Amino acid sequence: MSDTAPSGDADKYRLPTNVRPTHYDVTIKTDLEELTFQGLVKVSLDIKAETPKIVLNTSELDLGKASIYSDALKAEQVATFSSFDKAQERTTYQLNDVLPAGSKAELKITFSGKLTGNMLGYYKSSWEHEGKTKNYGLTQFEPTAARRAFPCWDEPLLKATFAITLISRADTDSLTNMPAISEEVIEPGVNTPADIANIIATTRNEKWKITEYETTPPMSSYIVAFANGPFEFLEKSVVMPLSGHDRTLLVIFQIAVKGKRTP
Repeated sequence: MSDTAPSGDADKYRLPTNVRPTHYDVTIKTDLEELTFQGLVKVSLDIKAETPKIVLNTSELDLGKASIYSDALKAEQVATFSSFDKAQERTTYQLNDVLPAGSKAELKITFSGKLTGNMLGYYKSSWEHEGKTKNYGLTQFEPTAARRAFPCWDEPLLKATFAITLISRADTDSLTNMPAISEEVIEPGVNTPADIANIIATTRNEKWKITEYETTPPMSSYIVAFANGPFEFLEKSVVMPLSGHDRTLLVIFQIAVKGKRTP
């Protein structure tokens, strides 16, 4: 990647305002044995002003294929990597066809990264107990580290909704901001969405599962959270005194709480 800054930005400290995200579909596959993750982000965009490029935040990610579909142009085009501004943690994609003002578009980017112990973005935490190490994938996105987990418009003002899908080994548990709406063991080639076929392909000959979660209300990217690991939990159903509705309460914790934790 080039370390040259994208040209034409009105404010060097803020992302351009010609494009605004409204919704993210984020799929993350976590491998706690290899300490890696890979994923796909699909971002629904409002095009506020005509633009031949897309500028967004990324950091410490290996970016794969990128494309964008415009409802005005009725076509999908490749989003070509143009530059990476390391200081501002911005990636710029150039488009062959200009996106018209007032239109809507969907940007798709594949990516991958490593689970490190730096406690920023999507990172690794470990427990050592009776000579065995258990790894966990945890997030710390505040104030501007969501960009380390998936490409995004990582500014608090740019609120959007988020639909998270987590792919994990079958003997681990995954969590995010919202309740799960479905979970199933992955069977390669069976009802595999085309968008994530390459991610699913790496799970062959092993037991993995895919968990989908409810869409969040509009919120800033730093509020997004997810985790994966051998969690233990206590569960209890209670009736709320005011509404009378049943609610399930969970107390979730890492196992081996008497062991030694490492970042």
